[in-house]
Amino acid sequence: MSCQKLLPRRGSGLPVAVLFLMWVLAASQGQAAEEGTFTGTWIVSGQRQMQDFLPERDVFTFRVQGHVNLTNNLGEVADFWSQCAGIWDERTGSEGRCVWRSPEGEKAFIVLRGRLMEENIEVVAEVVGGTGSLKGVQGHFKFTWTSVFIDPDTHNLTAHTENIEGSYRIP
Repeated sequence: MSCQKLLPRRGSGLPVAVLFLMWVLAASQGQAAEEGTFTGTWIVSGQRQMQDFLPERDVFTFRVQGHVNLTNNLGEVADFWSQCAGIWDERTGSEGRCVWRSPEGEKAFIVLRGRLMEENIEVVAEVVGGTGSLKGVQGHFKFTWTSVFIDPDTHNLTAHTENIEGSYRIP
């Protein structure tokens, strides 16, 4: 058998190969990002640690954890377990950093700003990344705590909200 019989005729397979390659490249580059809006609830509990600071100016660090329940614009529900740490200053507000973990172990990383441990004061949040199917997630949300309780003796705290509203994009 000659080598010529093993080689395709000129032009016989090239257009199909080029079309296939173009389709593969378009499919890998053309995957649409997931984006949408969400609403939800969040309840946390934890402790605060008072800091020695200026007289008559409360400053404390806090660590809280709790359940987050979100519903997206398609009605799909997602649950997360949140863990947050931050600093609160009665004069300048506060900042917090949170990790929200799904039951499957995927994480979303959150930055909170505002007066984080006060009732009826808007808190703004930025979603700055994630892992697994949440890798690269970006977004924003806001909420107000509908209740905040801090025991002055034990420094235990709890907070609850039912008005999380936000948007997200996963590349």
